[in-house]
Amino acid sequence: MAKYWLWVIITLSSSCSIKPLDTVPSAPTPYNALLQHLHYLSSANLRGRQVGTTGNKKAQNYIVQQLVTANVAPFAGSYLAPFSIKRAFNTTQASNVIGLIRGREFDDKYIVLSAHFDHIGARGSKIYSGADDNASGTAALLEFAKWLQREPLKHSVILLFTDAEEVNLNGAKFFIKDNTHLVNKIVLNINLDMIAGTKATKRLHYVSRKLKQVLSDETISRLQQTTSPIKIVKGFKSKGRRLSQVTSWQMASDHGAFYQQGIPFIYYGVGLHHHYHQPSDSYENINHEFFTLASHVILKQIRFIDENLYFNAQRYSER
Repeated sequence: MAKYWLWVIITLSSSCSIKPLDTVPSAPTPYNALLQHLHYLSSANLRGRQVGTTGNKKAQNYIVQQLVTANVAPFAGSYLAPFSIKRAFNTTQASNVIGLIRGREFDDKYIVLSAHFDHIGARGSKIYSGADDNASGTAALLEFAKWLQREPLKHSVILLFTDAEEVNLNGAKFFIKDNTHLVNKIVLNINLDMIAGTKATKRLHYVSRKLKQVLSDETISRLQQTTSPIKIVKGFKSKGRRLSQVTSWQMASDHGAFYQQGIPFIYYGVGLHHHYHQPSDSYENINHEFFTLASHVILKQIRFIDENLYFNAQRYSER
């Protein structure tokens, strides 16, 4: 991890011409804390966190406990936002977990940071632990919550841990439906889904839409030039073939629910890999160092984005 700490020292001392791109938390997110979250959420005890199961409920309780410990306030008076998934022959109970951190300047404008905590569960003795999908995004968001509570952003932050993402993005869709009064106040969604990868993972990918509604061309350009020890790539490619040919990445995870409302988004992930939706997507098989570095570079970009958001009234109203 020597490379990691050298990068932290370098980025702490860097600056740029608009608002500082390389501004990072004064106390870097602990390496062990990130992995501790990921280890618990992907443990056999939670049996794959399938919506409506005991393991899923344990994940909810863990997330709530971490938010309470970090002194993050509940959203709309409660950390839990329950909803039902109605099917032909049964109804499944689910619940998002949501925290709120008020902005220091723009209390009524919101950045929604999202990560789904559910996965596909167990099939007999086979447990689909979902370490990368998406214990990784959930673990990172839990650590972001601690830093953002200590050092609030200019804009208010909704920390949205969604349930039932694996069931047609139900958690994110319910959040939008349950908070229609806030849709026009949500400036941006930043979604984390699968940011740990495999032992061979070397690149963090991102997809974005409608950023020019809230970021200038210069800001977007500087954002794409982020200094990082890992490679950050726009879009998804695999062996010369665009994965977007077979995957609709703007609808591939919870950011899709925001995209449908015309809300700008950035989605971070590593793309599909051979452990995807397999029992082998385990804590042991993720890339621990890459996961930590990816978490830090995303956190740095969140800070930069928050400092440089702007509101073009005409563009914003065209949503």
